[in-house]
Amino acid sequence: MNYIISTIQYNALVNKVLLKNMLEFANRHDVEVIYLYVMPGQNVEETLLPTFDDDRIQFLYLGKEGMKLNSNLKLHDTAILASQINPLTGFQTKLSNSHSYLLPSPKIRYLSLPNTSTHPRFLATTGALTHGNYKLHTAQGRKAQLEHQYGFAYVKVKNSRIFYYHPVMAQKNGNFNYMREQYYFGEVYDQQPEALILGDWHVGDTCPKTRERTFIIMDALKPKRVVFHDLFNGKSINRHEAENHLSKAMLYQQNQHCLEQEVKDCHKELVYFAKKYPNILFLVAESNHDLFLAKYIGMENFLEDGQNSVFACKLFVATMNNKQPILKTAMEIIGDIPKNVRFLAEDEEYRVHGVGLDYHGHRGVNGARGSGASFDRYNLKLITGHEHTPKIYANGMVVGTSTKLKLPYTVGAGSWLNAHGLLYPSGKYTLLTIIH
Repeated sequence: MNYIISTIQYNALVNKVLLKNMLEFANRHDVEVIYLYVMPGQNVEETLLPTFDDDRIQFLYLGKEGMKLNSNLKLHDTAILASQINPLTGFQTKLSNSHSYLLPSPKIRYLSLPNTSTHPRFLATTGALTHGNYKLHTAQGRKAQLEHQYGFAYVKVKNSRIFYYHPVMAQKNGNFNYMREQYYFGEVYDQQPEALILGDWHVGDTCPKTRERTFIIMDALKPKRVVFHDLFNGKSINRHEAENHLSKAMLYQQNQHCLEQEVKDCHKELVYFAKKYPNILFLVAESNHDLFLAKYIGMENFLEDGQNSVFACKLFVATMNNKQPILKTAMEIIGDIPKNVRFLAEDEEYRVHGVGLDYHGHRGVNGARGSGASFDRYNLKLITGHEHTPKIYANGMVVGTSTKLKLPYTVGAGSWLNAHGLLYPSGKYTLLTIIH
């Protein structure tokens, strides 16, 4: 069964173009029910609701028990005000860890939650079908008006356990994109996405199933650009494991101890993508794992590292003669770089429709440690990686990982999730979560 879930406010005007587009989306995707959470307006005296001619539209009034769409997904009314700036505040610790939750809010947010089971858990909010109805004479109301987002959640329930979730972020004029579909004033057109941002790739630890699904996504969407984060893994020279003899012995057993071979594998993967999709521009964002190389040749006595010393010497000399990203230098020692590949340096700004695609996320503001939470406090619209925990926040998005979700160093509760990001020509974006 397929659902659309969005939010309206009492005494608020409906975004008529968004409604028209939403109904066309419902027709094309066999949506049987459109649920609308009802949130307060400016005051408790406001009780006016719009009327709809479509029988699929139902107002949603839920008590504390909420409503299950299946055993893993629940709709829950948080009873907060629409003017709440961060609608997820506090709920990651208050709601049951047995479900994922879709919550009402005229903002679109997403947060992958830590859990100890094999089933991912998240909190997400819907976005709004109506224009904002806030107390504009207050600072809170004016802030809420600025952060008001139009959109909805599309949910496809496959069975009692498995569901598909997709956040749809609309423009102020009510138009939106879904995959290659552009909904424009009630009509649907084919439109090429601007960029597919892959969850951190980590050659050597990439999940085979996620890799396979990525090719399926790329074949279907044919984006103009594909962005790699943490393409290079750096297991062979990881400084954090340099004194761990057991870890080094395990790398030797797994044939992952050789730096040159690791760079060869990375080069082979990138060349494979570039040749398979010659019309796509591949961007490699300089990431913290790439910088393992710089620290290795700059701070370690690599001459003592027998199996890696010769390649490290070549890299040391080559790096002295240029200032390009070090991963590109390392891969050029192995072979040619395809013409449809571009390496982005750490401080090289690369924006598409106002959204930065160059920032990996390991560097914060003024040299601090980076995180989506810190970027949320600044007017930087970014799609980043690094955290492996997907998020949608006020000024951007964090993609997930493309690795296996359980690696030797990820013990205990985890919030990692296989997830890519998709950027549209409108400057809006969405998460593509991959659950096997």
